Amino acid sequence: MTRHTTPTPRRRAALCLALALAAAPAAHANDDGLYATALLGLANQSDQTLTWSGVGAPPVGTQSRNLALDSGFLGGGALGWAFGNGWRVEGEFVYQSVGAGNPGFATPGPQGKGDNFASTSAAVNLLYDVDLFGSEKARTYVGVGYARLTEVDMDIGSSSYSGDGDGIQLLFGARYDLGENVFMDAGLRWLDAGKVTLDAETGNGRIETDYAPWAVTVGLGWRF
Repeated sequence: MTRHTTPTPRRRAALCLALALAAAPAAHANDDGLYATALLGLANQSDQTLTWSGVGAPPVGTQSRNLALDSGFLGGGALGWAFGNGWRVEGEFVYQSVGAGNPGFATPGPQGKGDNFASTSAAVNLLYDVDLFGSEKARTYVGVGYARLTEVDMDIGSSSYSGDGDGIQLLFGARYDLGENVFMDAGLRWLDAGKVTLDAETGNGRIETDYAPWAVTVGLGWRF
């Protein structure tokens, strides 16, 4: 019997990225060497379901609540190498945080308003510059990266929870040369780390939730 699998959003996004890479012309064949970029951005994440589980003897139950999330801040930097044929590889470090509401857990779950939902991550990105503008100064790019989330943390009232994880990120953007060595960068990125488990640092129990932030970024870069 033949099984039909419905493509997941992540697979569809990866397929679209692969098609774009295959069809688009490379940009700036003479643009090669080491570069660095500083990034700032507006981070966002859709509302998430939190599942809190009490730990102890005997167990104290499980609760699920919806957490409203707001926009926040992204900051970071990247160091990369352009190969001169449109391809680039870079390593980056990023901190991002979004605001959080009150999930409304009942006692003995964490009480109070959420403070933030944040992460620090180190990533390796593979990017391809695309010549869509026909300009010597401007180019667009698409990319995919693997991110190691060294810390994911959430504060609810006086309780703090943290964990780690791994994710895949997609990047889209444009660059514009301001001079021979200086360039501006504007981009859109999406990170999907799937389900993460956050253990209590203060308070009790643990929280499971999905972590999938996206951000609009601007950057300033330098070619060495």
